[in-house]
Amino acid sequence: MSAVVRQEAVFFGASILTGIFLVWSYDLFRIFRRIVPHHMIAVSVEDLVYWIAVSLVIFGMIFEKNNGALRGYSFVGILLGVWTQCFAESLFRKMWIKLLKKMKKRRRMSVNQR
Repeated sequence: MSAVVRQEAVFFGASILTGIFLVWSYDLFRIFRRIVPHHMIAVSVEDLVYWIAVSLVIFGMIFEKNNGALRGYSFVGILLGVWTQCFAESLFRKMWIKLLKKMKKRRRMSVNQR
């Protein structure tokens, strides 16, 4: 594999990881909002700050990994990372729900047997 292809592959991987990081960081915002009640203005300001931070993160990644050259596949990589993280979270959430329901059902069965 040539050095140029290797560099582009690393850049694509960094794009995917950036997408995963962006979804993960927004999830932290969502958790924070559930714990601490927010007014609509505060939510709007937080979203604005988040999207400014997202643009800076993407710009920094592109600048650092690819000398600022925009490549279409970097945005595809970011979207692929976002999709992957959302899919994994959904799958993980469903698995936990099934596990907890199964544990609850077993607990009920053991209590009823007594």
